Formats: sequence, structure tokens, C-alpha cells
Amino acid sequence: MSSQLTRRDWLRASGLLTAGVGLSRFSVAKASSSPAPLAPEFVNEFAFTDDPFSKMGKLKARLLANENPLGISPAAKDALCKAAESGNRYAWTEFGQLKKLIADDEGVTPETIMLSPGSSDILMASADYFAKNGGTILTSAMTYDDLLDRSAKFGAKIVSVPMTKDYKFDLATIKSKITPDVKLVYLVNPNNPTGTVVPTAELESFIREVAPKVPVFLDEAYIDFYEPAARPKLGKLVAEGQNVILARTFSKIHGFAGLRLGYAIAKPEMLKAIKPYTNGEFAVSITTLMAGIASYQDKDWQNHCRAENAKARDYTSKALADMGYEVIPSAANFILFPIRMKTKTFSNAMFANGIGIQTRDFDGQPYCRVSIGTMDEMTAFIDSFKKVVG
Repeated sequence: MSSQLTRRDWLRASGLLTAGVGLSRFSVAKASSSPAPLAPEFVNEFAFTDDPFSKMGKLKARLLANENPLGISPAAKDALCKAAESGNRYAWTEFGQLKKLIADDEGVTPETIMLSPGSSDILMASADYFAKNGGTILTSAMTYDDLLDRSAKFGAKIVSVPMTKDYKFDLATIKSKITPDVKLVYLVNPNNPTGTVVPTAELESFIREVAPKVPVFLDEAYIDFYEPAARPKLGKLVAEGQNVILARTFSKIHGFAGLRLGYAIAKPEMLKAIKPYTNGEFAVSITTLMAGIASYQDKDWQNHCRAENAKARDYTSKALADMGYEVIPSAANFILFPIRMKTKTFSNAMFANGIGIQTRDFDGQPYCRVSIGTMDEMTAFIDSFKKVVG
């Protein structure tokens, strides 16, 4: 299959055609391809048998949106409730409080940070800005495509190169494809849907060599699932003056998928250029912002969520491997693996068993991406998987 995947495509394929379920999505493309229409045979008819919102309520394991099944931290919950008393006011000083916390951690100044409702606003704004006069967006195939899809709609050409054999961004090939027409290089690390990471030293070297020629957008939505000691601290590249944009979200390990909070780190002049295309920082509510301040400081909760995710991910990966399935090693809160059934048949059967997952074909090979839930949810997933595949 040689097409970019849109959010609607993913929802159809996964049995949940609704704009209200902010699902992650990803794309696969051959070199120099633009979005192609979805082939009719990939529509999952199970999605239309009843109201998709009621279908979500029937799931016993919601493993399709890379959410944190443990919820927000107790500290964030307390801050959220307290902030409700200020719900009649706009946030002011709270923006600065969160920016300072992030800046101190990342080794940058608050002026290099822009807050947003999730990272999606930053992705969309960057797409609008870099694609406004055409040109090329350069990336690798099989990655998250919010920015790519939006850029294509605004006239940009999307050039995707194949990933390496171990499902990682092929930085060497990307570098070889840079031409004067390239407006932006887009990378995702850890990558969605593969969960793979590019070694930090290679990533740093790549950015230092490429960013003086063309801006590099690094989507780090899943960066918090790194062990703290191993986590790349690429804010230093911004501090050095490199032309790189780091996009982060609270939707994953912080559990803010429904609260909406994210941020970008980039040179002040880059943020100034992108900002007119965003909804503005005031799109973040004071309640979410105060909860975010508390959550950012609650390292114990983040450590707990990271450890529980790793435990459930390892259990699921081993259970699948024991059944003879090849699981792509993941550093995030989901895993991707090839299946031996048609995506539509498999997805229908899993949903019928109350297990929400995502499926997609890549160049004719069916894959399942399953988010990591609680141990009970992953046990339910494995039990249902065994029934479905026989």
C-alpha cells in the first residue's frame, strides 16, 4: 500500500468513525508520494452497526488511542479541583510558572517555549507555516501524519523514504534527499506506530548537520517513556541556536489526553513565525494549566506510570512472541506487530470481544497496533487475541 493514512482512515479501519475520539494515526509512503485516496476495501463495516460513541462504552479494554490507563496524578487532580474556583478567570502568571519549570529542566530560557492545547496545535500550525508557499516536507514512511497530511492539503509535496530494516528513521537517506526545495524535515522519536527510537548521538549529529540548511521538526510525544537517565535532552540544541522545533504533549504519560496541554521548544524567532497559525496560548484553560504545573512536578507519578507501562508492555510482547508473533521492540506505550488475518476481519473480531485496537496494512502486510493498558486489560487483550486467531 502506498498512501498516507488520515485520521478518518484510521478510525474507519479501527471501527470507530467519530471525530470525538482523538486517535493517533500514522502513514506509510513510498518516496515522493502525496496522499492517495483510501481503497474501499479497507473500510471496516463494524463501525456502522451502531453509534460509535456507544461502542466505546462497551469496550472492556480501550487499547487504541495510546492513552494513560492510570489517569492523571493525584497532585494534578487536586490542582484541577482547586483551579475550578478560578474558572471564571483567564490564566496569566500560570503560563510563566510552567514555562520556567520546563526551561529549567531542558536548559533553555522561557522565551523558547510556547504552550498549546496538546501538541496537535503546534503540528497543525507548523504545517500551515511551512507549506504555505509549497515546497517539500521530508520524512520517513510509516510515521504519524498529522503534520504531513495538513501540509499536503496546503500544497506541500510529501517525500517519504523507507525506514530501516529495524523500523527506524533512515537519517542517512533523509539527509541525501535534501534539496533547496525542502522546507522542513519531520521526525518522530519515539516513533508512532513502530515505537522505535533513533540513538541520541545519531539524532544530535543529524540535527547539527541538517538544521543549518533546513529546519528540523522533532515530534517527541512519547519522550517521557524513556527512562529518565536515558532520555535525550535536546533542548540544548535550541540553546545552541540550532533551527529545530521540539514538540511535546501531556496527553501520554501525564494522562492529559482529555485536558489538552502541550508545548514547543524552539528559537524565539521560530516561535514568533509559527504563533500566528496557532490558536494562541490562551486556548489552554487555567484549570488544565494549573493541573499541568502540578503534574510536571510529580515525578513519582511519572515514574510509577512508566514502570507500570513497561511491565504491561513486556508481558504483552512476550505473550505474543510465545505465540510466534514478531513484535517490534517499543520504547513507548504501544506495540506494533504483523498479524496473519485481514485487518478488517481481525479488527471486527477483536471489537466484538470488547477489545479496541488499531489495524492497518503496510505494503500488503496487515499490522496491529495495540496501546498498553493495565495488566488486567493486557491480559484481556491476550485472551481475546488467542480466541480470535485460534
